[in-house]
Amino acid sequence: MSTPFVLITGATGFIGAEVLHQALAKGYRTRVTVRKEEQAAAIKARHPDAGDRLEIIVVPVLDNVAALTEALSGGVDYILHIASPMPQPGLDLQTGYIDPAVHSTVAVLDAAKAFPSVKRVIITSSTLALAPLDYSTQPGFVIREGSNRSLQVDPSVPVPDGPAAEGIKYHISKILAHRATLDWIDAAKAKNEKIPEVVTVHPYFVIGHDRTHPAKGGPAHGVNQIYLASLQSPFPYVPSALVDVRDVATVHVAALAASSQLLEGQGRDVTEVIAKGPRVTWEEIVAFVKENYPSFTVNQTTSGPFTEPTTSDTTRAQRDFGVPQFHPALDSVAALLDQNTE
Repeated sequence: MSTPFVLITGATGFIGAEVLHQALAKGYRTRVTVRKEEQAAAIKARHPDAGDRLEIIVVPVLDNVAALTEALSGGVDYILHIASPMPQPGLDLQTGYIDPAVHSTVAVLDAAKAFPSVKRVIITSSTLALAPLDYSTQPGFVIREGSNRSLQVDPSVPVPDGPAAEGIKYHISKILAHRATLDWIDAAKAKNEKIPEVVTVHPYFVIGHDRTHPAKGGPAHGVNQIYLASLQSPFPYVPSALVDVRDVATVHVAALAASSQLLEGQGRDVTEVIAKGPRVTWEEIVAFVKENYPSFTVNQTTSGPFTEPTTSDTTRAQRDFGVPQFHPALDSVAALLDQNTE
């Protein structure tokens, strides 16, 4: 029996790098897409013993089937689609967030349908794809699988300027990208088309050790940076609901081998998997950091609207997708601080 062959997009990023690490550790053959040739060297340097189980291919854009044709040739069995635009100051909502998120997702699904060897597509989404835009104003809000269709968003409404603007744009793009996945499945079912199984992973705020960030002492990137900045600000920028990057990667890799019997509609519907670590409050995080990392300056004095953490049922991730026990939240905070403090 041949070794399963996995195409991974987004392996240059925080989550993708950990997914690649775990996929190689499990023995998978991998092919990684990068946007630029110079990104390949860093990936190869992190996996010197991978040998011919690690291929790297340049795909400048992922928004059309033609761009993905070469990447899927040679009998790819599974796709891990992790690449997605991250919040950046000044990006236009439509062209900077929605279009690349939606178009790349649909292109990956269309390409997978065109290659019969592809059995399953695992897409990195977010719990934001299952939450209304105002969820953070509702203490203890419960995010549930299957709630995307109930969410109302209008991309034509201007996003207010201010520190939260990019987060709002990103949130909108996650809702619409996941809805595009749901629409794609519905359209395929209506035509009775043969399609690969689809699993979407919905992590909370992902923190922890960053394999793309070798230098101890910073600067941190992405959500790691947001959590550090929240500790050094009078109030946090995001809820304290978090999940360790190691657990998020474990769900992705476990989704490759999960039995079809565990999937929604036996693989004919999108299977959503929420990934969330144990409950923790900002007050607990602050106390932990002050006690264990006294050299790290903590200025946070209030959790503002984030007093009661958002929550979810993670039964599916724990029962069926490889994470019987999520890392304790403060262990994840420690992994972040260990890498980003002297």
